[in-house]
Amino acid sequence: MPAPAKPQSLTSEHEASVRKELDAILAGASFSGSKRCSDFLEFIVKHALSGDYEHLTERFVGADLFGRPVDYETATDSVVRVRATDVRRRLAQHYAEHRPVAGVVIELAPGSYIPDFNWGPWPVKGSGRAATAEASSADSAASIAPPLTAPDQTKIDGIRKGVLLGLGVAIVAAGLFVAASYWRTSATYSYDALDHFWQPVFSSKRVVTLCFGDTVSYWPSPGTRHAVEVNNETPARDDGGFTVTKDDQSSAGNIRAALSIMGVLDRHGVTSDLRWPQEVQETELDKTNVVYIGAFSNIWTMSLNRNLRFSFFRDDASTVSTWMIKDRDNPGRNWSITATYPQPVTHEYALITRIVDPDQKRVVISIGGLNQFGTQAAGEFLADEASLNSFAHIAPKGWERRNLQIVLEMEVSGKRAVNPRIAAIEVW
Repeated sequence: MPAPAKPQSLTSEHEASVRKELDAILAGASFSGSKRCSDFLEFIVKHALSGDYEHLTERFVGADLFGRPVDYETATDSVVRVRATDVRRRLAQHYAEHRPVAGVVIELAPGSYIPDFNWGPWPVKGSGRAATAEASSADSAASIAPPLTAPDQTKIDGIRKGVLLGLGVAIVAAGLFVAASYWRTSATYSYDALDHFWQPVFSSKRVVTLCFGDTVSYWPSPGTRHAVEVNNETPARDDGGFTVTKDDQSSAGNIRAALSIMGVLDRHGVTSDLRWPQEVQETELDKTNVVYIGAFSNIWTMSLNRNLRFSFFRDDASTVSTWMIKDRDNPGRNWSITATYPQPVTHEYALITRIVDPDQKRVVISIGGLNQFGTQAAGEFLADEASLNSFAHIAPKGWERRNLQIVLEMEVSGKRAVNPRIAAIEVW
C-alpha cells in the first residue's frame, strides 16, 4: 500500500522550519549526549516529512533503526518503546529550557512514533506556552468581536470577563496537568542505567585497559599444503603436518565489541588502552580498571568467572565440541551451542560480568560470547542506553554499586547477532 501523502498544510517553508528546529534540538544539551536518541528523533522526523508513515510503527522502527528482524517479538523486545520514552523526556527537557527557533515545536505523543509539528506564535523566554495560548485566545476574541453600542457594552463585558476567567482557569489547569505529567515522566524515565553501570569507571578517572585473548592458528607444513592444494589429498591427522600457534589476531566480533566500549569511554572523557596478551603483564591488570574481551580465547575472562554463579565451560568429551554458559545454582540449566562448522550458527549466548573492587577502587569487567557474535552483542549491549535500561528494570535495588552478571541470548542472522535479550542475571 502506498504511503499517505504529506498533509497539504506542510508547505516547503514548513518543512524547512521543521528541519531547522530539528537541527537546533539535536545540537542542544538534551540530545547531544545521546546518539541513539538523536538518531531516533531524526529518523521519525525525516520519515514524517517524506510522508512515509508506514515505517513509523514499532515493528518497522525496530527493524530499520535498531537492526531487529522484521518478525521480531515486539511484546518482549521493548527497545523502541524505551527509546521513544527517552526521546519524549528529552524533548520536554529541551523545551523547558529553550524556546523554538523556527516557529515550530516538535513533539511525540505517548504511544505514537509519528511526530507532531505544532506551530506558534511562541513566547518570549520565561512566559511559557500556556501564557501564549491564553494571550492568543484573548487577542483573537477581541479581534473578532463586532462594534457594540454603549448600553450593550457593559453587559457583554461582564459576559466576556466570565468567559475569559473560565478560559484562564481551564488553561491554568491544563498547564498544571502538563507540568505534572512532565514531572511524572521525568521522575520515571530520567534514570540512565548506562551511566550507572559505568559510573564506577567514570568516577575513578583511571585509564581503562581493554584486553583481547590469544587466538589459536593452525599452520600447515609445506608437505601438507602440497598434499591438499596440488594433489587434492587428505593428510592423516597424526602426520605432524600442522603447527598450532597463538598470535595477535582477533575476530571481527571482538574488535567491534572493543570499539563499542571505547566509544562509551571516549564520550565520557575516559582514556582507554587496547592490548593483546603479549603486550601486558598480569601485575599491570591488578592496578587499573580493565575490560576483558572474549571468552574461551581469553584466560582472564575464564579465570574471572570460574567461581561465580555463571561461568564458561567447554565439553570436548564427545566427537562434537559443545560450548556453554553454566549456572552453578541450577545445574540442570545451561546455555549451549554445538560446533557445526561449516554450517552457520543460528543461536548464540553471551556473559557480562562486572566486579567492583572497593578496596583498590577499581572495576573489572568481562564480556564474552560462546563465539564472536555473542562477544560483539555483549559489547554493544553495554554501550546502549535502552539495553541497560531493560536490565535496570528487572535488576534488584542497589545494583549500581554491586557486582553483577548478565546472561544474554540471541539469534544469529547474516553473521550478526540480532534481538539480544536478557536470559538471567545475578547481583551480589
